Amino acid sequence: MIARDREKDEEDVGALSAADASKGRASKVIGLYQIMLKRVLEHFFPEGRLDPAEDRSSIEFEWGVRRANFVIGEDPDGLGVSIEWFRSRYFFRPTSPTPFSASERRLIHVAAHVLDARFRTMFDLGSATRPELFHYAVEDFVVGEFLSPPNLLRIPIAIETLRVAALSTYEARRVSTGVMLLGTTHDPSFPRHGVADAATPFDIRLSSLKSFHRLCDGLRTLFLVNRDGMLGSVVDVARWSRRMEQAEPNMACCPRIYADHARATLSGQHIGMVLTPWQEIKVFAGGQLAFAFSDARWRLLDISAKFAVWKQSVGETTPSDLADRIFHAALNLSEDHIGALFVMLRDPERSFTRLVAPGDRIQDGSGEAPDETSENDAGFHSFSSQAIAGKHLLHQLVKDQNIDDMDPAVLEALAGVDGAVVTDRRGELLSFGAILRIPPETMLPARAVEGARTTASLVASFHGPVLKVSEDGFLTMYLGGRRIWEI
Repeated sequence: MIARDREKDEEDVGALSAADASKGRASKVIGLYQIMLKRVLEHFFPEGRLDPAEDRSSIEFEWGVRRANFVIGEDPDGLGVSIEWFRSRYFFRPTSPTPFSASERRLIHVAAHVLDARFRTMFDLGSATRPELFHYAVEDFVVGEFLSPPNLLRIPIAIETLRVAALSTYEARRVSTGVMLLGTTHDPSFPRHGVADAATPFDIRLSSLKSFHRLCDGLRTLFLVNRDGMLGSVVDVARWSRRMEQAEPNMACCPRIYADHARATLSGQHIGMVLTPWQEIKVFAGGQLAFAFSDARWRLLDISAKFAVWKQSVGETTPSDLADRIFHAALNLSEDHIGALFVMLRDPERSFTRLVAPGDRIQDGSGEAPDETSENDAGFHSFSSQAIAGKHLLHQLVKDQNIDDMDPAVLEALAGVDGAVVTDRRGELLSFGAILRIPPETMLPARAVEGARTTASLVASFHGPVLKVSEDGFLTMYLGGRRIWEI
C-alpha cells in the first residue's frame, strides 16, 4: 500500500514538473508573440503607435483553455483600438487625426486572430492544428483571412508564386502576370468547362518555367484557378467579367486600367491578383482594389472609405460629381506613376491670389510679369517674359472651360504638367502647372524633411483639401496642414 502511494506521488510530481516546464516554455514563446504582434501591426500600419496601457510583471497563459488569447475593444480616445494580448493590454492608435476605419479595425482583429491560431498550433494539440501557418509569411495569411475565401491556403500560395515571378525576367523585361481565384465550383462564364484530369497546381513550381508567365500579362489576360488550387485556363478578363452580366463597380474608386478586374470580383465570390509591370502585387475583391504589396509591405487600400473622407471634405459642388472626377483622375495617375497635385479651394476669392502667382492664373490673360514681387515670392519664385508667354499660350487651350466639360484623359494630362491643378467647388479650372506660393518661413523647415510637392501640399491644404500623387504610385490627401490618409 505504501509502495503504491509512493509511486502515485512520483507520477504526480512528474506530471507537475512537465506542466511547469511546458508553462515555462510557453512564457518564452508568449514573449516572442508579443513582439510579433507589434511587428505585424507595424507591417500593415507603419505609422501606427502601439502603447502599453499598463505594466505587468508576469505573462499570463491559461493552459488548456481554447478560447482566444486576445480581446479587441474600443480606444477611450475613439481614434484606435485597445488590445488585450495574453493578459497584457495595449492601445493601438493612428498618428493621423482620422480614426481607424471599419476595415482597418477588422484587419487589426484578423492579424491578432492569425497570430493566436499560429500560437495554438504549437501548444494546443487538442484543437484543429494548422501547420500551413508556418509555411508562408504571417502577413500573407492575414491578407487571406481578411478576404475570407473558400480554401484559404490558395491565397498565400498564389502570393508566393507572384512574388517569386517578380524576381524573374523574360527577354530582358520584368514579368507581369495575374490570376483569378474562383470562389465557385465551376467557371461561371463557361459552366461546361471543367478542369483537366491532369491539372497542374498553381504554385511556386510554375515560376521555374520562364515562358509560362508570358501566357498572360495580368492586365488583359488572367489564369483561372479553381477552388482546389488547380490551374484551369487562361481568359480575357474583360470578356470573362462581362459574360457574368454583373453591375458596374464604383469607377471613382477603381483605376481605369483595372475596371474589368474589379467587375470580375464584384459578386464577392472571386479574388483577383495581378503582378504589375511595376512589380507590385495588387489584390481585387468585392469589386474593388483591396490590397497592394510594394516596398516590402502590404497596404490595405480601403479606397471607398478614403474616397468618402475626400468627398466629405470637398462638400457640395457644382457639378455634383466634381469630387468623383478629381479623385478618379488622381487614382489613374497614381497607377501610371505620374506625379500630380490637385488643390480644391474653399474660398477662391481669398485664397487664389495668395496661393497662385499672376503668371500662373488662367484668367489673368495679360501675359505680362507683375510690377512688384511680393515678399512671399522673394528668393524662390521669379518670372521671365518668355516663360509667361509660353504659359499664356497653354492657358488659352482651356480658358473658360469647366472640369465638367473636360474628358477625363484631358484632365489627367493637365495634372501631369509639372505644378498644381487649382480649382474651386464650381468646377472652374483656375490654374494648371502652377508653382504654388510658399512662405519662406514655411518652406525652409518643411523642405528639410519633405519634398517640394509634399511641402506645397501641406501649405495648400490650409486653403482646402488637397490630393497629391507621387511618382512612386502613392496617393495622399492633405487637409489643414496634416496628412489625412494615403493609398
